[in-house]
Amino acid sequence: MGVGTLIIFIAVILVAAVAAAVLISTAGSLQQRGLTTGAQAEEGVSTGAEAISVMATDASTDHQIENFEMLLRMQAGSDPMNLNNTVILVDTSETSQSLDYGGLGTSATSTTNYQVEYVKAGPEQENGYLSRGDVIKVFFQSDGSVEENKKVRIRVIPRVGQATIVDFTTPDVMTDMRVNLWP
Repeated sequence: MGVGTLIIFIAVILVAAVAAAVLISTAGSLQQRGLTTGAQAEEGVSTGAEAISVMATDASTDHQIENFEMLLRMQAGSDPMNLNNTVILVDTSETSQSLDYGGLGTSATSTTNYQVEYVKAGPEQENGYLSRGDVIKVFFQSDGSVEENKKVRIRVIPRVGQATIVDFTTPDVMTDMRVNLWP
């Protein structure tokens, strides 16, 4: 009776050890998943751009604008944004367009891409990225002429993070070479 009890006791200890190893492995895996999910959620909530201003050029001849300039900087606590993975959507009552990053430039050259100029380079500045301390001027062209007293919505949408939404109505009278649209 003593040897049988000893064998059963050793078997129970082995089963308990295997069960403990499985639980420890599962707990480690769940912890890693939780940390990864938390980091992704934090990046999604904190990453984004902040619009400083929106301007347009050349409304002096026909009271319409086509070329836009928008100043952007990072939101506080944001991770750097890859501009290659950032889309700008421009919506009016007549048109809707999607713009992809078209590289460095100082003017709008097409209705499918936006150009970027670094107005202020931060300590971690890298072309194609919006990083801490950077201020960029984004140039883009609308699909059609935007007339006076028209509603416009501009959305800057990074691959990961929050969209920046700027809504404004163009002025009732546009006769200047440069028109301040927002704020």
